[in-house]
Amino acid sequence: MKAFQKAVALLAACILSVPLFTGCGGGIDPSTIEYIQFEEPKEGEDIAIVDTSMGEITILLYTEEVPTIVQNFKDLVNRGFYDGQIIFHVEPSAGAVATGSSTPDGNGGDSNTGKPIKAEYSTNLWPFSGSVMALCYEAGMLWNKANYFDSRFFFVGDIPVNDTIISEMEEYNFPAMMKNAFIEYGGVPQFGQYHSVFGKIISGMDVVNAILELPLTYESIDPYDSSASGTVEQTSNNRPVEDVIINSITLSTYDPDDYDHLDNTPTAEELAELEERSEKEQAEIDAALTGQDAGSGN
Repeated sequence: MKAFQKAVALLAACILSVPLFTGCGGGIDPSTIEYIQFEEPKEGEDIAIVDTSMGEITILLYTEEVPTIVQNFKDLVNRGFYDGQIIFHVEPSAGAVATGSSTPDGNGGDSNTGKPIKAEYSTNLWPFSGSVMALCYEAGMLWNKANYFDSRFFFVGDIPVNDTIISEMEEYNFPAMMKNAFIEYGGVPQFGQYHSVFGKIISGMDVVNAILELPLTYESIDPYDSSASGTVEQTSNNRPVEDVIINSITLSTYDPDDYDHLDNTPTAEELAELEERSEKEQAEIDAALTGQDAGSGN
């Protein structure tokens, strides 16, 4: 099953996969969302250091938000599952760099239970640039389908949202804060509440962005042509021409003294400005919907 390729097809269709935001039942109440991805990490929080053949990527893990996904990741790390694996898919249009498959074609998912696990989501976590996401996919009987995940995950590099996506966010009633955060910091809104965020890159965005710029094997290659280079598995998954290898992943905890700069983390002043601007915009939107003057308080 080409789970990642199906996900990319969703992106190409420019369809947002999140439910409508609402203050009523059946959707996500915008007032309950905490934008924790823009907060500075706290000392002692879980991190993972991914040593690749192109450099290190440090991930802040959201253990409290999605404990099942993080525990699965930790257990696989402790088992050495990821050591020596490759980046099996790069999708520049989605800013995505995928790994975690035990087979080079991307179809070899594993887990700490030995079988797919029902997906877990947090309404506080969204696919902004720098997110680390479990690759989720739909499975089950026709009358009982659900989303599942396993060992496969992907990094989201720096990718801006275009005007079409901005219009769709407005159409689907995205909160002003979320829409403005995607505009300001980039990301892939289409992946929200489908693939599950379980971490963010706090160091090593330059590594992910460099992988996104590598030459990829797009063209089809006849496996019976001895003069052809590469393999069917490699070309069908947009792998880098030269393998990018996950040497190892080390679990640790965050110490602010180890970082003089944090990727994907605005300053307190930048975050306050974004929040203030978004609050004003949201008030204007809400007032227009109710026919009230945003400044009247009526």
